[in-house]
Amino acid sequence: MISEDLLKSKTREFFNLFWNPLNGQPPEWSNHWYFEHTIENHDERGCYALFVDKKVVYIGVGIGQGSGQYQNCGLGYRLKRYWKVDKDKTTTKKYKPRDNWEKVTSILTIGFKNEYYPLAAALEIFLINALNPEKNTQHKKTPNNT
Repeated sequence: MISEDLLKSKTREFFNLFWNPLNGQPPEWSNHWYFEHTIENHDERGCYALFVDKKVVYIGVGIGQGSGQYQNCGLGYRLKRYWKVDKDKTTTKKYKPRDNWEKVTSILTIGFKNEYYPLAAALEIFLINALNPEKNTQHKKTPNNT
């Protein structure tokens, strides 16, 4: 199982290898977002991890320019594909996962300052290769590249 602690440990390993200490402290993972209020780092570019309960099932990156209300907000623009507005009046949640991601219970994000956002793509590949999340299909270890 890929736990939050393992995700954070591998992220620290990445930053130990690739972050220049002259840039200050590297970014850190947000708190869990449970489909209520505004998602942390929505206005930055970076990586995200989708959780089912306490297990990471997917790691992705949001580094695009975005558009509309998400202009220059790579994470917000990318992550909106995973949720929709919750129109069920019996719940207090504002959003809920889209049908093909209905088992997702929370999302973590890690946002990068604009000048460092290219490292988000490298972090995504590093984490997928190191952790092998079940829903990721690219950048995973195979028997030939372990």
